[in-house]
Amino acid sequence: MKQYYWVLCVGAVSSSQALWANQARDTQIHLDGRLDEAAWQSARQFKRFYQVVPATLTVHTDKVNARVFSDKSGVYIGIINYQDEAIRQKQFNIQDAFMQAEFNRIVVDFAGDGSGAYEFAVTLGGGTQDAVLTPQLTKDSDWDGDWQSATFEAADFWSAEVFIPWHTVSFYNPAHRADSAVGEIGISIQLYDLSKNYIYANQKQTTSNSDFYLGMPKLKSAIPQHSQLSFVPYMSHQQHFAEQVTDNSESDAGFDLFYKPSHHQKWSVAVNPDFGQVDSDEVDINYSAVETLRSDKRPFFTQDIGVFSVQALQDTKLIHTRRIGAGSDDGSEFITPIDLATRFVHQGETMQVGAFAVKENDLDSDAGKRFYAARAKYRQKHWQSGVLATYTDRPWLARNAKTVAWDSQYQSATWSFQGALLASQVEQFSEQTGNGVSMQLGYQFSPNTTVEGRYLKLNDHFDNSDLGYAQRNNWQYSEAKFSHAINTQSDWLSRIKHSLTLRYEADNDGLKLPARQAYLSQWLLASGGQVDLHLDRISGGWQDNIGRNSQAFEVPGNWETRVMYISPYIGKFSWAASFEYDREGFAGSAQQYAVDLTWLPHPNWTLKFNNFYRTGDGWLVASDTDQVTQYERDFFVNKIQVSGLITDKLEFSSTLEWAVLEARSDQVFALQDHQRQLLHNVDTSFEDRRLSSQFKLRYRMGALSDLFLVYRRGGAVGDSLPRGQIGAQAWLESAKQLWQAPMQDSVLVKVRYKF
Repeated sequence: MKQYYWVLCVGAVSSSQALWANQARDTQIHLDGRLDEAAWQSARQFKRFYQVVPATLTVHTDKVNARVFSDKSGVYIGIINYQDEAIRQKQFNIQDAFMQAEFNRIVVDFAGDGSGAYEFAVTLGGGTQDAVLTPQLTKDSDWDGDWQSATFEAADFWSAEVFIPWHTVSFYNPAHRADSAVGEIGISIQLYDLSKNYIYANQKQTTSNSDFYLGMPKLKSAIPQHSQLSFVPYMSHQQHFAEQVTDNSESDAGFDLFYKPSHHQKWSVAVNPDFGQVDSDEVDINYSAVETLRSDKRPFFTQDIGVFSVQALQDTKLIHTRRIGAGSDDGSEFITPIDLATRFVHQGETMQVGAFAVKENDLDSDAGKRFYAARAKYRQKHWQSGVLATYTDRPWLARNAKTVAWDSQYQSATWSFQGALLASQVEQFSEQTGNGVSMQLGYQFSPNTTVEGRYLKLNDHFDNSDLGYAQRNNWQYSEAKFSHAINTQSDWLSRIKHSLTLRYEADNDGLKLPARQAYLSQWLLASGGQVDLHLDRISGGWQDNIGRNSQAFEVPGNWETRVMYISPYIGKFSWAASFEYDREGFAGSAQQYAVDLTWLPHPNWTLKFNNFYRTGDGWLVASDTDQVTQYERDFFVNKIQVSGLITDKLEFSSTLEWAVLEARSDQVFALQDHQRQLLHNVDTSFEDRRLSSQFKLRYRMGALSDLFLVYRRGGAVGDSLPRGQIGAQAWLESAKQLWQAPMQDSVLVKVRYKF
């Protein structure tokens, strides 16, 4: 089979030489951050910038000077930031990591119609971020685009040059029926002033404002007709050293093929695709009935993801791509290999359509799954509406599942509306049909004052778990939120922002569930620091989702209070700390402490130390079916991250994370007829200790072209112990044992290259 994949790789290379996208740029711009070429002098200039955070909307002509133009190759953005060398901060960050430096953020709506956009950010120091912005202004940072940037420093300013090729994304182009045509693209440019946490922009809105797309400045661009064929083969080898692993050596190869006959169409094919992530997931100790929602950095799913986006409340999704290639239905594989995947996207003037299909390997037991999705969306200036349908076939379980969503969105300068009607149908021995609705209505009185109403209802037969994600079904969720910011601009305080959120939750039979009422006060200090004050009231109600198929039982109302301080980000050392005191469980309390420390010993290197500790005596967990335990527990998480730039193209990053959970049973209750009955002489105490580490070298050769060397090591131990033995082992000693006797101990070498 591997020989077959390599034959396809060689054939794809030999047959596509005339269409490679790696062509020279039409304009002679040398990306060095200097903006000294003649083309910049005739570019569209933006000299008026508004202070949008805090949203005073005061006009500044001495903060930023931006220039934008386009040619047959793509869009060029040059930005001069007038910040003195003595007060600005220079720092590198690895891709998509937190940017602790002065930076410029650019948002480009290539179609110019609010159907979606892409975000690009570059720091003084060479760090970058990119992301997809959906029509609902939610951000997906998993996308990695093909673009370039460079920065330059002088005594009283620093500048950035950014080049974004037309082929980076798919978008509607008025030139698709002619050799060339003039279109309008939206360009939003921002400067983040690290010393004060201020943001200046060439428009009065940020992405937190519902009218962001409507207010974007437009750039007339002659967008050429263009075709592109990109071929991205990969090869990987992983060596395992842990004793528990039976197959000590794994090698793999495959490729992705992307063909764009024009800007508005894209066809993708992946053969034995690279569906394994280089980066490990964070340590997750979750004893609730709500699944942890994971991100997905796999290239096939990050491209054109906005076309398939349907935004429902509380993270409800019909497509959660981590389902694809996950554990096999027969339990034999933790990661199921993928044989073939394909996707097609068309972006018309008023219509967007897309579809994808993925086939997992059948394995020996016919346990592989099949996934299909299709999307169609119609859009106008202020509104859009569409349909998304998915189908999942799981032969080993004799199960197939269908989901459908009809979603709509309206946007004006003050009003915003997002709604979706959801339906599911699952066939496994019998047919089960469910439905749901999600609605969100917002009104913006001003950039500083907004009000929102939200409603979500999923009936007890709604099931999107085969390809989607939902926290739960049998759920009615209502929320009203009011936010107001006061810009003081005093010597010590810049802004106070108040938020009040009222919620009501119930199941579909009207059973009242616990719901959080929240007040948040955020104080942005003139020094650049921030103080957050939280006061939450969790109303009493019926807990019907404790887990293990347990029946509902009543819980009392509780309070949570929290104060957090975030220091200014300037300098070589910054920190954040919080303290929280809660009432929890039936009559318990808890204290929570968190301290995050960041040290910047060099402009190319960052060290982070994150510590979290929670202790209390009211933690409720389903210890068995119709049995709930109130625990005294100590929960500690320590995370150490190191990242930096060794050479211009060689990056290093490492993460060491370990967690300890010690749970001593305090009271154990049997649930009978929805009432609690105290059980005597029942001990459900347990410990859970985990360690995960990753050390990664990444050599960048270009967009989607990298060489990785990754070492991973970690383990986990969970034991049920008598209450008196809980905590007998020192925490550091348990971490040492997990390191010395790991369950995971492997080295991965992987190379991919985009032709």
